[in-house]
Amino acid sequence: MTSGGSWQVVVHNDDINTFALVHYVLRTVCGHDDARARAKTMEIHLSGRSVLGDYDRASAEAMALRLVRLGVRATADGAR
Repeated sequence: MTSGGSWQVVVHNDDINTFALVHYVLRTVCGHDDARARAKTMEIHLSGRSVLGDYDRASAEAMALRLVRLGVRATADGAR
């Protein structure tokens, strides 16, 4: 990973978390409204992953870490 540029937070599908939990976490950690959280959760379920947004490195890593600590499979992917 590199330090410059835009970083993406990506949530990956897993066989552990429920739709309801992922929806809840996207609302509380990421600040998504109900409709956006539902759309992102469905994208994760159907596509296997969803990009939550572009951030600076520190913000992306912090958000991914918060998601992981809540049991959601997430990564911060380097410069675009």
